[in-house]
Amino acid sequence: MRFVITMNMPAHAGNLIHQIMCEYPANGIEDFCKALQQNDFLIVDELYKNSKITGYNVDPYYSVGKTAINHMHIGKVKELGTVTTANKGW
Repeated sequence: MRFVITMNMPAHAGNLIHQIMCEYPANGIEDFCKALQQNDFLIVDELYKNSKITGYNVDPYYSVGKTAINHMHIGKVKELGTVTTANKGW
């Protein structure tokens, strides 16, 4: 399942927070939160937005590899879907 994670830590550009889009083998946000509670670090597949979409069946995201995230720096988690990206033009 795909998630948007808001991290409470500085981003590369100097912003106080940043977001990570990722994929993790969970059945929903509850399973993802349980995995976060059981691990200091969780390894996820980090996703970037695909800006070269040319058709309707093209995945709007692509993997940039594995990333370990620390549960202590997470401020918010949402399931990534059409509702979370509808107003952002993704």
